[in-house]
Order: sequence, then structure tokens, then C-alpha cells
Amino acid sequence: MTFEDIKFDEHIKEALKNMNFEKPTDVQVKTIPLMLQGHNVTVESHTGSGKTAAFGIPISHNIFTGKSRSALVICPTRELAIQVKDELRRINSRTRLNVFAFYGGHGMSQEIRAAKDGIDILVATPGRLLDHFRNRHIDPRQFDVVVLDEADRMLDMGFIHDIRIILGFVRPSNTHLFSATLKGNVARLINEYIPDYKEVVLPAEIIGKDIIEKSIMVPRDRKISALVDVIKEAKDGRVLVFVSKKHSTDFLARKLYNMGFNPETIHGGKSQKAREFALNDFKSGRARILIATDIAARGLQIDNVEYVVNYDRANDADTHKHRIGRTGRMGDKGFAINFFP
Repeated sequence: MTFEDIKFDEHIKEALKNMNFEKPTDVQVKTIPLMLQGHNVTVESHTGSGKTAAFGIPISHNIFTGKSRSALVICPTRELAIQVKDELRRINSRTRLNVFAFYGGHGMSQEIRAAKDGIDILVATPGRLLDHFRNRHIDPRQFDVVVLDEADRMLDMGFIHDIRIILGFVRPSNTHLFSATLKGNVARLINEYIPDYKEVVLPAEIIGKDIIEKSIMVPRDRKISALVDVIKEAKDGRVLVFVSKKHSTDFLARKLYNMGFNPETIHGGKSQKAREFALNDFKSGRARILIATDIAARGLQIDNVEYVVNYDRANDADTHKHRIGRTGRMGDKGFAINFFP
């Protein structure tokens, strides 16, 4: 199947061609027609399955053709909100729908101006969105469609109360949910807010088939030199280093910088602008080394990561799986190195 086999607006199809989207992924094949037909959907899919376009194409088509007023996409983190906004803007490069992202870490003035000028698709983190609703910067009732993206992660981060308040403010005609699992707390959320829906379940993500993983015993006083050895092995690709604490990222970056490397860092203690610069430099290849906390372990699409180094052990098996899943993507071979004392 190609995108030509799915009936949606030609302006969006032209944009997809410019994005080099040739064939729809499984989640897109199963989800786009259902959303175009007006169904609510709950989708169990993994990172990298193409879910942003899976909901972005139908909500854009429905707004552009007058079947919907505007849409709200709720994401758990600032980085994911920015990534989703960027992709939705590319999808709408021909429709010229107004797509914006609201998130914390910077002033609200630009967001308030965007709200006054009019927004067709708003991507937002829960806390920042509630600030705008409570200050009446934007009318919640203008959104007749809500997408809950990475729903399981939002619940893990404690956003269930905020989500309930948001959905109470908005009262959408259609609510869609995308998650790595549809069980547990996510299932309860679905039963409470999406009583009539079509369920799409993709096969579980197979992490590891293109990843060569090995664990190395490294004494604490040898960890930096062991990391340098790994960096030198990665001649062409990028190296993503995971640490457990915010202060460890900056400490390790200083050590590497003094050795002649030029690493970037990302953690929750940095300003939003600094986080965006660091991530963009790593994605573009201007920086080959990114040292990060688990804020970068899930949801973000970063291509050409050759090595993932677990400098500090992950807190649980699920986090470990998502950390090493940043490499070995799209059929490329990747390497995951785990340090342990």
C-alpha cells in the first residue's frame, strides 16, 4: 500500500512526498482510515512506528477540509512536544494550518500571541496547557479533537490529575490515545474517557535484533577512560551516554571537554533553550557525543546513533530497554555498552 491508496487531501500527500514518506507504516495503514472516518482510536505502538504521522495526517485533513475545528495533542515532555510540532508542521507545509507547541521552560508571551492569532493544531505539555486554560489565554472548547500521545509515560510521570482536568475543560468530540501499552492505568483512562473506540495493536517492538550489546566490568575510577575508548571506536556515528543524575552529565561533559572532545548535555536542570540547542546539535551531527539523563531514553527520534553507553545502570529493565533502543534503528546495526562495577 502507498499513501495514494488512502483518501486524504492532496496538499498533505504532496507534503509527504517532500518528506520522502513513500509507504505508510503498519500503524499508519491501520489508524489513518479509522480516524478519517470519525472513529476514536486507541493505539498500542512503539517508539519509531510512525505514530505522529498516523494521527497527524487525519487530524490535519479533517481540519483543512472543515470536518473539525482544531486539535490538541498532549505530550509528556517538552522535547517530545517540540518533535511532534516539527513533524506536524512539515505535514502541513502545503495546507498552511497553524501548528504551535506550548511547553514550560521559557516565557509565555509568544504562546499568548499565537493563541490570539489562532491555532489549528496545538501540541502541549499538561502543566503548561493548564496554565493557559486557567489564565484564559486560550479557549479549551475550541478543540474538538484531543490526542493523548505516549499516554503510559504521562501516567508514569504523574499527569493523570492534569489530564482529567484538561479533558474536563475541553470535552472533545473525538479522543485518541497512543501508548506503548493499553493495560493497567492506561486501560482505566480509556474506560473513563473513551467509551466508544477502535483498538489498534501493533506487534511488540523487537529491541535488540540489530543491536550488539555487551556489558563491561569497569571500576569507578576507570569509567571515564573506558568511555573514551568507546568514543574512539565510534568513528562515524554518534555516541549517546546515559547517566543517572543531572549533576553527573555536567561533570562528565567537563572531563571530556578537557580531553579535547566537544560533548553536549541534556537533563531536566537545563533551560529549555539549552536543551533544544543540545538536542539539535546532536541530531544534526554538529555534536557527536550527547550525555543525558533518562529524559532522552524514550519518545525522541534520533537517527544514526552508533553507540549507546549506559555509563550508569538504568533504574529498571523497561528504562534499560528504551535506552538501548536509541541505537540499531531502521535496520542499521547499533552497539550498546553497559558499564558495571
